[in-house]
Amino acid sequence: MEMTILLSFFFLYSYIESTHTYAKLFLTREKTYPYALRPHVFFDQKVEVDYRTNIINNAYIPEDPRYPALWARAWINGHPLSMKKYTKAQAMKKYTKAQASGIVSGVSRHSKYVWLSEGFTGGGELHKQAEFVVLPAEGTQKIDEYICVLNWGEPIEEVTFTMDLGAITMAIPGIGRQNNPYYVQWLYGTFFRLDPPGYQKIGSTVNWRWTHIPSIDQKICVQWYAWYR
Repeated sequence: MEMTILLSFFFLYSYIESTHTYAKLFLTREKTYPYALRPHVFFDQKVEVDYRTNIINNAYIPEDPRYPALWARAWINGHPLSMKKYTKAQAMKKYTKAQASGIVSGVSRHSKYVWLSEGFTGGGELHKQAEFVVLPAEGTQKIDEYICVLNWGEPIEEVTFTMDLGAITMAIPGIGRQNNPYYVQWLYGTFFRLDPPGYQKIGSTVNWRWTHIPSIDQKICVQWYAWYR
């Protein structure tokens, strides 16, 4: 199961000018014994959309059980939108009623939970943020991963995804030193594994970009050596 990033519930004649997603991987220490380090992901997404003004829309953030959200929030043109977490079954019932009222919406097949905002009308900048916990990957001893799926069915002028690895890189003990137990992995560039190919790496950030596309359904996977557990 992958975590799918869907910007909102779109209807006929909607148009996406651009969508820019930024994700930052960092470590935080648990507040209870044994005070272990745990990876979190800060998620920030901005979308320029053109909606018909007479249709009600909702900001939407799906949640994968492997990456539970601690919180989520959204704005439309700077105006805050309250968000609430639903199970997929609850969301399906809610959306069935909404569709009967002329609201076109959907629920991601990749998620078990949904963070849904109050309704809004019109277009502009839809801005969403969330913080996710990354749970240990099943079946692996020292590899953790974070997966996002960019999925829109509408034509889009530009899609970008930026993964910031700076914070977790600086947390690696003795990074860059030859006496570091992870030096060989670091030297040969195998500490992080990135997919799909075609990304551009600038410093500690990794960037993917697509332009003038009719739709997108693209999985992005970042794996790293989990020395902290």
